[in-house]
Formats: sequence, structure tokens, C-alpha cells
Amino acid sequence: MKITETPVKNKVEQWETRKTNQITIGIVGSGGDGIIAAGEIIASAAAHEGLHCILTKSYGPVIRGGETSVRLRMGANRVHSQGDKLDVLVCFSWKDFKLFKGELVLKDQCVILYPESDELEPHEIPIESGLNPAILKIPFLRLAEDEVGNALTKNIVMLGVLCDMFNLPEEGLENAILHRFERKSQALIDLNTKALMVGKEYSQKNIDLAHPVNFFYTTAPPNLLMTGNEAIAIGALNAGCRFMAGYPITPATEIMEILTNLMPMYDGTVVQAEDEIAAIAMTVGASYAGVKSMTATSGPGVSLMQEMLGLAVISEIPMVLVNVQRGGPATGIPTKSEQADLMQAIYGGHGDNFKVVLAPCDVEDCYDIIHHAFSISESFQVPVIVLSDQFLGQRKAGFPALDPNRIPVAGRKLPKEKDLLDFKRYKLTKTGVSPMTYPGIENGEYLASGISHMENGYPTSTHALNEMQTRKRFEKANHIIERFPLWRYYGQKGATLGILGWGSTKGVIREATHLCSRAGIDVVGMVPRMLFPLPVDELEDWFSTLTNLIVVEMSYSGQFLQYIRSQMQLPSTVVHYRRSGGSLIPLEDILNLVIEHCDESIKPEQKEIIDPEGIYDLGKPPKVSLILRGEHYVL
Repeated sequence: MKITETPVKNKVEQWETRKTNQITIGIVGSGGDGIIAAGEIIASAAAHEGLHCILTKSYGPVIRGGETSVRLRMGANRVHSQGDKLDVLVCFSWKDFKLFKGELVLKDQCVILYPESDELEPHEIPIESGLNPAILKIPFLRLAEDEVGNALTKNIVMLGVLCDMFNLPEEGLENAILHRFERKSQALIDLNTKALMVGKEYSQKNIDLAHPVNFFYTTAPPNLLMTGNEAIAIGALNAGCRFMAGYPITPATEIMEILTNLMPMYDGTVVQAEDEIAAIAMTVGASYAGVKSMTATSGPGVSLMQEMLGLAVISEIPMVLVNVQRGGPATGIPTKSEQADLMQAIYGGHGDNFKVVLAPCDVEDCYDIIHHAFSISESFQVPVIVLSDQFLGQRKAGFPALDPNRIPVAGRKLPKEKDLLDFKRYKLTKTGVSPMTYPGIENGEYLASGISHMENGYPTSTHALNEMQTRKRFEKANHIIERFPLWRYYGQKGATLGILGWGSTKGVIREATHLCSRAGIDVVGMVPRMLFPLPVDELEDWFSTLTNLIVVEMSYSGQFLQYIRSQMQLPSTVVHYRRSGGSLIPLEDILNLVIEHCDESIKPEQKEIIDPEGIYDLGKPPKVSLILRGEHYVL
């Protein structure tokens, strides 16, 4: 491993500088190092300058003070995945780095910064052998103490160094510091702004490094910056939600916290219940009373909610349940992402219970999907489960401003005057939807119980009547699919090689199909956002041109593939890419599969080099190199 240490002026010319309009930065350390704050400030700066970004956070399994890391990928073009490997690593603690080593993978020619006070010499740091990094020891703490006057600002000093070395948006960083501390004091704003300048000036005077990363960008109008949990909370409010009950659980708690602050402004109510069972019971009750209602939890909480969810199903009471999935079973890895609650969402519960399952595929989509969830729930009087995950819920992403009116707000079907003359709450209809009242509507009283019932709601144990009411609920499926065509295509429709995934796997699928299409390899990706009822006709039409299918999911048991196989015939060759939670899917893995299973007429020597990070030089085709089984393939 070639090492270059540059604590002071030391010109190095050993790399061919890579000019790029995207950069991926990783920062790791312990509680108190300000890792999360530093990452969020960079993300805010990027959004301020009109850059696109994805910020992911990773924590150890402790409540306070443990290892923490952030990964930020940003660029002038839209970014859809977290980025496979780091251009830059800032490490405040190599002990903590070892715990995230599998997540913070380094590029060959990357830049590594770590504290001057660290006893490890450059050749001793625990990174993969065979790399050719530029390694610099920086006196973050000494600069914070001596030049700024506050040791806690060492993370902001570090940002100043990064700002100078990698052309990060200085104005955006200053604006982000102002925004972060504006509710505290001007003195704190001034202190952190000074720390930023101290770091920048140190870099200018002491670091003269021809390092391999040259980040450039053009400013644009500011982007929105929010997490998936924030997008769900704000989208729910705009969709008309006025009641939320929940119980704290990682990684869904932020939804309740955000709505606790915002809901009173809309004359709504948020209740932190004593447990998940009480939370969903309150949600069902509030909806029965005529209020758009929701709850939010994660997998263990959904398990506790199943009985009350069944009550909402049989009594046809609208409600939305958000499951921000995490690693499981049991407590599992509560701070990491997984897609292993799919079977629980679709088949969980008892009896033939009809509910709708939707899945957002990026942060912006969280806003859209929660809107659709309330529209479906209210229009068809059915519980809707929204399957997000930790990667979507807690990551921050920048994207253009949302139009709050782009998705119509739907309400429930109320009875007409003639319906109230002999009100039949569960009247059989062609669509399966019958008028619904709420307490206080004269002549609209009805029994909403958990027992099988007749059209007027009265209990029955007759097979024929139970059959009709069960069929009534399931008849809603085709009407929901027809009215809400929730799926997305990427790449070349009609291609013979397809990639199928759901939820947060969309990012790597979209980038893979885009890169392959630009390189002349026809690949088509599909991401259904409605998982139940499944749009079988649409999927079968998509499958009709495929000879090879790659199915991508973060479930070791392969729940998604099992489910799809149970619903329809798949193409002749199916390649299953599956992994458990705890580590996100690398784009390079998907590109490897594409190369292995693409049309044999495309020989390796015919392929051009592309970039696994999706980095495009201005005016040039994408360039990505892959090392596959020891051979240098160019895609």
C-alpha cells in the first residue's frame, strides 16, 4: 500500500486527478465528536447551492455515546443511491471505524484525514491493503482549542478543511451553520463560523496536495432537504390527517415527533399511547369518528397491532399504518435497514383480511405514497400499510421543491339522504364501497364490530352472508389498481434483461439501468409501489419481453421473490440477489449481475468504461470500470 502523509506543505504528483461532479464523503467517530451534525451541515449546504445529495447515518446499538458514522453523496446531477465507495474518509477514531468497515468502503485513490493526536502511523491504520490513498494527519482538536477557543468545534474545523480541499460550497456551509444555531445565540453562530474559517485557512496554508479528487459543480436554485420520515409526516398533514397515535420505536419515532410539533397548527391531535396496541386502537376509533387517522411503528409494533388491524379490516374503517422497517427479528438491528416485513404486511393477521400495502422508493416518494395511502384508505374504506424502511426514513435527501397540490386529496363516501332512509352500512355494491357515516349523522347509526355481519351491520354466522361480505371487501382490489397505477419503469422498455425490486432498492436499480442504457446495454427496471393488491397484469406484460430477470431485495429469506412467484409465472431465467439487513446494496453488485446475464452478443471487448458511482464528466460519456473475477471489464 502506497502511503502519502501530508501534515504540512508537501506537493504530491503521484495521482491523475479525477475531475468529478459527484463526491462521496464518509465521517466516523464516537458520541461527542459531532459526526451527525457535521454530515447534516454539509447536506444542508449542498441543498442551499442546488446540489443533490443523499445523507445516511449509522449508529451502534447504544442509546448514547457510541460509535457513529455518516455517508454523504452529493453532486450536480440527481443521485439515487448512497454510493458504493468513499472518495474521502474523515476518521476521528479508528476503533469506531473498524465497526463500520463493511459500510465505509474506500476507493483505490481516496483521501483519508485523521487527527494529528492519533498514535497510529499512516501505515498502521486499519484499511484494506492494496489501496493507494492520500493520508493526512490534521490537528482538528488543537485548532479548535487554540484558534477557536472551544474544543467542541473540532467537527466544524474539519468542515473548513474539507471546504478548502474539495471545493465544498463555503456560502452554503455558512448558511447551514446559521440555520442550525439561529435559535440558540449569535455568539454560537459566530463561534462555529470562526471554526469553519480556521479549518479553511489551515488547509490553505498547510495542505498543498495534488490529491485524486477534484469536485466541481454549478450552483442552481436551492433544493428541499428532508428525511423520509419528515416527508411522510408533512405529506400526511397535506393529505388531511388530523389524528395520529403512536408509541416510540426506532426508526419510526421521528414521524410522531414531527407531527407532535406540527399537528396542533392544523387543529389536529397526536397521542403518545402506552403501547402499540393502544395506539392502533385509538387510530381506529378516531377514524370511526370521522377523522383521517394514522399510526407509525416498526416491525415489532406491527406484530402487536395485528388484532386491531383485523377489526379495521372487517369493519371497513379507513386508517393508515406506517411501518419503517428495521433489521429483525425481535430487536434485531434497530438502527439499520431491511425489507423483511413484506410477508407480515401482506399475510399478517388472521382470516382473509383485505388491506392495501404500498411502498415508497425514495424520500420524495414518501411524500407521494402517504398521500396515495390516505386517498386509497378513505376512498375504499380499507386499512393501508405503508412499508418504508430505515434507509428511507432516516436518510436525508435533496430534491426540487414539491407541489403540495400535485396529488388530489380524497375523502370517504358519505351517504346521501335517500341512503339514510334505510341505512345499510355494508351494502353490497359493484366497487365494494358502501356509504359510511360517523357519529352524529341522524339515522346513520350502525354497528362496527369485529364479528361477521349482514349489510346492516348486525352479527351473523351464516356462511352465505359471510361469503358475500368477504367478497365485497376483496372486490375493491381491481378498482384500486385501476385508479392508482403505482409502479415505475427505468431503462429500455422491451429489453430482454429486467431488474425487479421494491422500496429503497429502487436507487441502485435506477442507476444500473441508466448506466447500462448509456453504455448500449438494454436493461429495463421495474419497481412496483403497490405490493398488495399486486398489479399482476402490468407485471405479466412487463415480463413478456424478458428472458432473464434479476430480482433484488434486502431479505435473506427472499420474501419478495417468493411472493411474486406465488402470483404469476416468471421469465425462464431468474437471478436472485438477496441479502439480510445491516448493509445497503452496492451498485457494483447489480452491474456485475447485468454483465454476467446480459445478451451474449455483447462481448467484453465491445463494452466501454463506465463509472460505478454514476459520475459523469461534462460533455463525455459515463466512465465506469469494473473488476470482475480478476478481469478488467468495461461496461
